[in-house]
Amino acid sequence: MDLVQLEHFLGVVEERSFTRAAERVGRTQPAISQSIKKLEDELGARLFARDLHDVSLTEAGTVLVEYARKMVRTRDAAIRDVNALRSLNTDTINIAAHESAAVYLLPAPLRAYLGRFPGIKVGVRHARLAEIPRQVMDCDVDLGFVKEVPGLPGLHCVDVHLDEMILVAAPDHPMVDRQGLRIRDLGNEQFVLHHRCSASEQTILKLFDEHATRCHIAAELFSFENLKSFAQSKIGVAIVPRVTVARELRDGTLAQIPVSELRIPRRTFMIHRDETYLPDAARQLIAIVRRFNWSQAPRQTTPRPALTPRA
Repeated sequence: MDLVQLEHFLGVVEERSFTRAAERVGRTQPAISQSIKKLEDELGARLFARDLHDVSLTEAGTVLVEYARKMVRTRDAAIRDVNALRSLNTDTINIAAHESAAVYLLPAPLRAYLGRFPGIKVGVRHARLAEIPRQVMDCDVDLGFVKEVPGLPGLHCVDVHLDEMILVAAPDHPMVDRQGLRIRDLGNEQFVLHHRCSASEQTILKLFDEHATRCHIAAELFSFENLKSFAQSKIGVAIVPRVTVARELRDGTLAQIPVSELRIPRRTFMIHRDETYLPDAARQLIAIVRRFNWSQAPRQTTPRPALTPRA
């Protein structure tokens, strides 16, 4: 049984004539008769009483009518919904990203994207780095932004941004004007660290261990915004991705303290499934992110978007 046979069946039911049903669907009358005969053979029951002057349904045909209508309506609804998605008018894109990508990197390309496709709804989920590749693989989200190439096969990975970790403090901190600072010179400083960004925290602590210097932790906080606030309040200094403090460095509310041995690159990768299986809206965003010029991104002057918390 297929939908074409059901359409022919409904045509005969509604037109009460094989000839008129054939005209309605653009087929010949013998073709409609053959289609109905094949459907009856598959069901093992007669659907029409052909010995009467008017075509009438048998008991089996009466049972089939509503099922056939539901199936055809479902097919038509599916086609309408798919066409609506492809038209880029009612689509939704879901993104999972680590904090610095979600809050500091994505607003600029998303601004360009939504300027071209204002009908799209974008959902950005702040997720744990270890969970993002699986969320993409399981189709929970369309795109993911991570800091390392994932080990899962079947994911496409695009290197989209290169950043670095830098040491920042309040502008009047005594070390701001010092030259030639090294890790061992930081042993007496109080640090504020991001305990939810465990990979970066461990990298920082390992760097201090390698130089036989204690990293004195004054506070462990849960966001880069917290780190910046504590550093500005002179509670401690912080080692953060440059992108997270670009505005504060520009405005002079934080200052960078150069340290020769602080060389921690920080990459961001965009991951997605095969584009063949992605909605058009997601493919368009992938294309924009691929060619986006981060160095010329417009300055962020509007409030940063809130992240969707993960339960």
